[in-house]
Amino acid sequence: MSDDEKRTWPPDWESRKRGVGCPFCTDLSGRSFHSGRVSEALLERHAIAAGHVAVVFRRRHVAAFTELTPDELRDYWADIQDVGRAVELVCQPAHVNYLLLGNIVPHLHVHVVPRYLDDSAPERPLPWNTSLVAEDVFTAQFQQLRDASRDFHSRDH
Repeated sequence: MSDDEKRTWPPDWESRKRGVGCPFCTDLSGRSFHSGRVSEALLERHAIAAGHVAVVFRRRHVAAFTELTPDELRDYWADIQDVGRAVELVCQPAHVNYLLLGNIVPHLHVHVVPRYLDDSAPERPLPWNTSLVAEDVFTAQFQQLRDASRDFHSRDH
């Protein structure tokens, strides 16, 4: 980067990518509605849509999708598919988006975002405008997703 270019990414970005202070490198099982093969599924408290979930890779700190081994890749995408099925069952969306971003927390996670017939951006990505989910709604969705995930897990194994 030349002296004339302005850095726009945070100054600690490189250390975040290495996992320094990573909030996803802790035990997430207590917050997870589904412990998969290599991931934990977290219902977002600050969601861009009802039923917005993050599926977090848990084996080690991985900042980029390209760092996964072939076996990890297979297991991670199977976990994401299981979570997507639970979201479809519980939320009954018109469509589901799967977003692999990592722009704030560079630890591999995929956002599973249900889309509804009345959403604000049909045929386009939703804007990243989060809203705090009411505690009673969050608790009910969490339990429904946990129950749906258990049903899929017991059928597949």
